[in-house]
Amino acid sequence: MSPIKSILPEIPEADRTPLIDVLLELVKWQSDRIEQLEDKIQKFKQETRKPKFKSSKMDEQTDTSKDGTANRKKKDPNDVKLRHS
Repeated sequence: MSPIKSILPEIPEADRTPLIDVLLELVKWQSDRIEQLEDKIQKFKQETRKPKFKSSKMDEQTDTSKDGTANRKKKDPNDVKLRHS
């Protein structure tokens, strides 16, 4: 039995109108949907997937050589520095 059912009082057949019937159906549908969503939340909480990150390409530019010094990216001879006076 859903928690909503226990909160709602029984409505005698003589007091029921078409509007009340529609509203009761809506409450039942909402209760079922809430239960489905709560089940999905529990399922997602139990999954332990970790995001996969791509490795950084920054390390490729500053790889260390055998003697421990960093190899910098070679300068392009076509790059010209502007002199400031």
